[in-house]
Amino acid sequence: MSKQEYVTRIMEEWYLVMAKNNVSVQPKTSTLLGMVLANYDIKPKYESRNLWDEFLSMPGGQCASWYDSLSEIHKKEFDVQRQSKSDDRNKKSMDFNTLLKG
Repeated sequence: MSKQEYVTRIMEEWYLVMAKNNVSVQPKTSTLLGMVLANYDIKPKYESRNLWDEFLSMPGGQCASWYDSLSEIHKKEFDVQRQSKSDDRNKKSMDFNTLLKG
């Protein structure tokens, strides 16, 4: 992710937090914050990984040890990715069955 994308993400999170707390600032303030953040090398503490692709590319005998080695955050993220793929597959299957029934 580029530096500008990190700044944009931070600004979006900032706007969401302000909205939840019913707080607003003048538009110029947002511009100034963006300018200041652009002067820093910013990266998140937690970097998202495509765990589903990692899972699919490893030999079957290593899956259990790989999953056990994940942090709790990564395990939750993997479970979400796995459920999403399962939901996509079920939806496609249902669409295909509908086509067959005519």
